[in-house]
Parts: sequence; C-alpha cells; structure tokens
Amino acid sequence: MRHTLVTIFATILAINTLYAQSATERIAAAINGNDILYLEHNLQRCKDSLPDHIYLMAEALRCSHTNRYLRSNKAIEELLNNHNQTIGEEAVGNFYGMLISNLHRSGDYTSAARLLEGSVENRESYNYFAALARKRPLEVEKPKGDVVVPFTISKLGSGRHIHIPVEIGNRTESFIFDTGANKYNVVTESCAKRYKFRPIFDSLPTAGVGGDGFSRVVTIPKIKIGKIRLKNPLFIVIPDNSTPVDSLSGFRLEFVLGTDVMEALGEIQFDMEAKTMTIPASESEKTADATPLTHADSYYIHPAVNGTMLKMQFDTGAVDSSMHYRYLSEFGDSVTFVGEERVSRAHGFGGTATYNVRTAERIEFTIGGKSRVARNIEITSSDHALPYQQDEYGYIGANIVLSFKRFTINFRQMFVTAE
Repeated sequence: MRHTLVTIFATILAINTLYAQSATERIAAAINGNDILYLEHNLQRCKDSLPDHIYLMAEALRCSHTNRYLRSNKAIEELLNNHNQTIGEEAVGNFYGMLISNLHRSGDYTSAARLLEGSVENRESYNYFAALARKRPLEVEKPKGDVVVPFTISKLGSGRHIHIPVEIGNRTESFIFDTGANKYNVVTESCAKRYKFRPIFDSLPTAGVGGDGFSRVVTIPKIKIGKIRLKNPLFIVIPDNSTPVDSLSGFRLEFVLGTDVMEALGEIQFDMEAKTMTIPASESEKTADATPLTHADSYYIHPAVNGTMLKMQFDTGAVDSSMHYRYLSEFGDSVTFVGEERVSRAHGFGGTATYNVRTAERIEFTIGGKSRVARNIEITSSDHALPYQQDEYGYIGANIVLSFKRFTINFRQMFVTAE
C-alpha cells in the first residue's frame, strides 16, 4: 500500500563531473544514481577530498533517505545559502523540494508551510501543511522497560497478514501491520464515524494499486499499543468498499498501522514462535550482517536475492512477495520458470490491478545474514504492469517476514535483522 503526497521532489540533480579526483567522480556518480548505500558506506571516508558542494549534496541525499532529517536539512541549508550559483537553478529547486519533504516526514509542518507560503504552483501543498500545522503533533508516551504486545496472524487467501491489537476508543481493534503504508495509518469511512475522528484535510492526493485519487486526513486524540500511548496520530480515510470483500477471502479491511507510528516506536521486534511484538527499552546494536533500510516515497529493504544485493520495496501489507519486470529483464536467464505466463491480480488501496506474470520455481532471499527460499514467486512480465513500479526489483511481503523465527525492524538506525 503506497500513498503519495503532492510531488515536490521528483528527480535528483544531474551533475557534470568536472573534477579529476576519483573520489569526487565516484560520489558524483552515486548522487546521480541515487545510490544511498554507496554514500552511506563511503562519504565520510572521502569527505576531505571532496569539493564542499559535492559533499553537501551527498550528505543531504543520504541523510534524507535514512531518516536523519535534521542532518539533511542542515546540509541543504548550507548548500542553498553558500553554493546556489555553483549547483545551478535546477538543483536548487530539487534540494528546496527535498527540504520540504524532510520537514513533512519529520512532522515540522509549520516550517514546511512557511517555505511554501505565497507559492501559486504549490498552493495545494501549502494548504495541506498549514492544516497539519494547526493540529497537535504526534506524541509518544512510553513506560520504562520493554513493552510486549501479542500479535495475531490471519489468513488472506493463500497468504497471511500480521495483525496488531490497538486500543482505540474503548475497544481493541485489529490493525494490519503495513510497512508499505507510507506515513499514514488507514481507517475506513464507517470506522472513522464510529470513533468520531476529527477532520484535518479533505483532499490529499493518494495513489495505490487502483490508481490515483484524493483522500481525507483525520486524527483522533489517542490510540494505545500495549502500554504505549500515541496522541494525535494521522489517518487517511478510505471507502468501506475500497477493496472487494471477495478478493480478500471475506476479510474486511478496516484499520492499517502505517509507518508514521512505526517510526515513532523506533524499533519493533517480532517473535514468530511466541507471537509477540516487543518495543524494547534499549535499541539493538546494528550488526555487521544487518540488512539496510532506506526511505524515499516508501521504505526499501536491500536483501541479497539469489546472492546479489537488490533494492526492494518493504511492504508487509502484501501477503506475498513478488519480483518486478526489472528483475526479469536483468536476471531472467538464471531463473527456472514453472508453468506458462498467466494473469495475476494485486489488491490494495483503491482497488484491484491485473497484469501478466511468470512464476519462478525458487528465489533465495538473505536478510540479516539468514536465508529463506521462497517458491513459486511471481515476476511481472511487463515493464508497465503496475502503476506504482519504479526502480526497485520487487517487494518483500509478509510471507518472507513470517518465515523467520525472529524479525527486527529498526526505523532509527535503518536496518533489519532476522533469525
């Protein structure tokens, strides 16, 4: 499930590499290629050999994609104040957009609205940020010690979902744990009325499996996950019939837990045998074999797929994992297929999409140094099969996560481990 705000940062700048130093050329190439992991591993090591504006662009980019928004904003502000003539008008616009995106992601709606005030072109975004700035911010009240919450696993067709119990009003509701729900939690129209959600904004542009549309944004004074109290969380409202019940094997989609809340929790540990979700008092150390996460319009995980590290969308709202056409075009010769090409369907926000697929007999995914073999994995056989495909190779769904005994997601240090 993916939701997209008004597009204010579309492409990273193109850089003309005019410097003879190989380190500068490599960092410039990584910026052009949006290679966040290369920047993460190499930028500080070669910092002293880089021109200031190249370093600041790389620092702004890598920190924006790894949830270190204050550091990214500091680099952008220095870049725009001191190097705007050097980097050019187009780059200035791109980094200005990145700054606004960072402010949005970090919840500083007042500053985002201030930057867009008076802009005719970005009037819709200004109205949205101004509306959010008038609401109270998301707050987390967490007791001392670990917080342990039981979760359930529900069947959905041939797959399974992770469901988290969330106290809302005077009842406990079952929320789908969806790392693909970018920023926003989700509530259906009837449930929003039942619990008297307060309106915030009426026309947020959203996109998903069924295409583009507009959604209402609402809030509620508090929800509780175990003993953790979250005040003023944001939700988007979807129609009660947004996904056909027959396509979900009778399951009714009512609540989805999005990444805004997950980020506020910081680290989430799943024990599949005990069926418990733990929010630890002290976060885990990042180990050498941890699998990196990055963030742009969605969360991305970087597992080894049949031995090669690839960028994949991290979407636990999808019951099964799948590979996109890019994987077929680059690695199809090494894949053993079963059966003939056939039509498949994707169900999600906004409806259902159909597309052609081939089925891979087996694909091995390695996360946190531990491997799992998934069988009968669908690979889309057209490069325009789904409306939200971008540059990733596919997506990791709930089936891979649930195949491990333990699975930890750290949204602050941006890594995943598995056992």
